[in-house]
Amino acid sequence: MAGKGKSARAVENTAGTRAAQKFTVEKLQANCRELFGISTSTFAGATYGMTGMYTVEEMRAHLEAWKKKGVK
Repeated sequence: MAGKGKSARAVENTAGTRAAQKFTVEKLQANCRELFGISTSTFAGATYGMTGMYTVEEMRAHLEAWKKKGVK
């Protein structure tokens, strides 16, 4: 039984680490269909001019805000 507790904690720690891990815009774009359900061209438009590293959740929030903006 003690083994199951350790495994569960290891999975929780791995999931927590993965959620906080930051990726480049290029890496997120390469996986945008799986992560965000959008095409690479949509991702490119939404992130035009962005540089740096972002978590998946930070980028998801940015994409949602971008989708809500109207067309100028």
